[in-house]
Amino acid sequence: MQTRDILVILVTLGGVLAGVLVPGASGGLRPAMIYFLMGLLFLSFLRLDLKALLHPGPGVLAEVALWTLVKLVGAPLLLWGLAAWWLPEWALPVLVLSAMSAGVSGPFFAVMLGADLARVLMVVVATSLLLPVTLPALVRLLAGAEIPVSFWEMFRLLALVIFSPLALLLLVRRLAPVLLRPLERLAFPVSLGLMFLLSAAIFAPFGGHLLERPGQFLVATLLSFVLAGAYLGLALLCTRLSGGRLEPLTGQVTLVYINNVLALVFAGRFLDTQSVLLAGCYLLPYYLALLPLRWLSTRAKAPDRA
Repeated sequence: MQTRDILVILVTLGGVLAGVLVPGASGGLRPAMIYFLMGLLFLSFLRLDLKALLHPGPGVLAEVALWTLVKLVGAPLLLWGLAAWWLPEWALPVLVLSAMSAGVSGPFFAVMLGADLARVLMVVVATSLLLPVTLPALVRLLAGAEIPVSFWEMFRLLALVIFSPLALLLLVRRLAPVLLRPLERLAFPVSLGLMFLLSAAIFAPFGGHLLERPGQFLVATLLSFVLAGAYLGLALLCTRLSGGRLEPLTGQVTLVYINNVLALVFAGRFLDTQSVLLAGCYLLPYYLALLPLRWLSTRAKAPDRA
């Protein structure tokens, strides 16, 4: 574990606490969440190798396609089936959360953990583009519910959140490269501040629910940790079955760090309270997952011993 890992966990949990204790002020941050995500992405992109993104090596696109398939189809089908058998009242929330695209904050954690940033970004883009097709189809097929998602609305959101920071990075590299070094030095502390604000904004609506229905909140929290473990386990299983052909950290980051902010938006507009609650509670394992992921990444990079 590194000092930065501890700081990320403490700061984001502090944001969760602020959201619960000061819901009024924290709730006022919610309209700005998209801009917090854009800032976090821009700072993560400072280390992006554009050549690797634009000219992927042999096998990279196939790997991205496989992780995309696992993320959007394999994981939701498997976990919905288990939930329908074990906790049927939570089956729909599990399906919606598991079927979400890879999170746009994934590149931040890719940089922290030393994963291939270009590959992670490609999975984020691919899953985000396909989500308006796969999510409504799975929900309609498995749960009999309708989620009217506009592909073009989703594409506009993707372009704003991902492509705008990428375009800004290109402008800075072309017009003001002298700014890159100072920005890299400021990237981590500024990212911490943005993550604190995001955590506070996400958890602002849950303070009242925690007091009114503590039992349901506890179940959602425990289930979110179980799901995080299942996503990580699925990534490890796919890597093992591939015989070393898949880059482990790419799958671990893209399957664990899902777009729970988007899940909150969908659940709030179209689904029930349990779906909203599970998406919000996933924020807790979202950051604590740094601990096992750091251990796995360190183990993978350690030299083989005779």
